[in-house]
Amino acid sequence: MTFDDSPEMARATAAQQLLFPANPRAVSDQVGLNWWTALKLYEDGWLSFSPADTPRLDEAQEAELRFLGSLITAGCDRGMLMTLLEQLSKPYAYDLRRLYYDWAERYWRLLPDPLAHPEATFADWLHSLVKQRDVDSLTGILELVQDALSRVRVETAQGELDRPG
Repeated sequence: MTFDDSPEMARATAAQQLLFPANPRAVSDQVGLNWWTALKLYEDGWLSFSPADTPRLDEAQEAELRFLGSLITAGCDRGMLMTLLEQLSKPYAYDLRRLYYDWAERYWRLLPDPLAHPEATFADWLHSLVKQRDVDSLTGILELVQDALSRVRVETAQGELDRPG
């Protein structure tokens, strides 16, 4: 199974209006971004909206301010922002909880959701254990699977006995 790790999958949309929309100054404070820098992000063309003229943020605007603000507070200067954002499309309304920057590949990637494809995640884990020659872990997994299968067989047989004939 292939996993689409396109950063576009982490984009927030304005379609969802927030029940309690935040104001830009509060979001800036939460991410540690001073207000002047938030205004400058808009003035320099990084933000798609003016924080000063936007009293309430929609979901996409909040994601955009959090994304860019977090990069700034992490120490990114203008040059680093240009490098990190060159392959992303504006507006930069990306959910940082769903993305990471792969420094070796110089590319933003979507964090995999292990609950979305549990069999693929499990198969990948087994593959890594085989590669590591981790016999103890593989044996432990085998014992757990055999125990689970045994319990399923017992429950199935019990259910058939309980069924009126």
